[in-house]
Amino acid sequence: MRVALSALVVALAACRPATGIALPRARVGVAIGTVPLSLSNVHVVFGERPLLVDTGSPGDLRDLEKGLTKLGVRIGEIKCAVVTHGHADHAANARALQQRGVTIIAGSGDLWRTMQGLHGKLKATSFFAELLKAIIPGHYEPFWPDIRVKDRFDLKPCGVDGEAIVVAGHTAGAMVVIVGGGKIALVGDLFRGGALAGYVHRQEPKEHFYQEDLQLVHKRIRELLARGVQIFVLGHGGPSTRDDVARVFGK
Repeated sequence: MRVALSALVVALAACRPATGIALPRARVGVAIGTVPLSLSNVHVVFGERPLLVDTGSPGDLRDLEKGLTKLGVRIGEIKCAVVTHGHADHAANARALQQRGVTIIAGSGDLWRTMQGLHGKLKATSFFAELLKAIIPGHYEPFWPDIRVKDRFDLKPCGVDGEAIVVAGHTAGAMVVIVGGGKIALVGDLFRGGALAGYVHRQEPKEHFYQEDLQLVHKRIRELLARGVQIFVLGHGGPSTRDDVARVFGK
């Protein structure tokens, strides 16, 4: 089974979307680029300084650098990176970036993961998700975040007009990044987009494969809708529109 799942991942990787500007400035008031990696997306919010949202999986660093280059970004230009949560497919390259001068921001509730480099146990939301556990990295290079967020953090010192907000649910320290005057939320793994790891129908909102507290996650999504978020930028697949998210999770 593990071999079959690994073969599926390799096949899907061949269909990985290209790096590019997911949301142009003319459309939403702030440009957001996306670098699709082996298991997840890394996003770049273009402000006075580029802000990274998430860092990819173990072994993704070279592809991340290549993707950033395609977006016209050098790691030396990046002041901050927000790790939306301490799972290996989002946090694995935080330490490498930190060693190159990037300030790492993460939620305090996930410190036990980041300090040990542990993905941790996963609470699956489907049978297929149980099968996927076999190919998910269990460990990554540990790191101590430079900024540890308990509630919210203003991103202006990072060169971006926005904030990082703790939204416990996917994990205890999960965070979202709000930019574009509150209209855009980069939500990590509150939910995913599309089928087959987000490679098909990428914009369609779906339940994420794993959630520590599913009911709380649904509450967090409704809270973001209530505050007026129009576009949801995802860790897997996406982006998704407000209308689609409300249709799936707004009840």
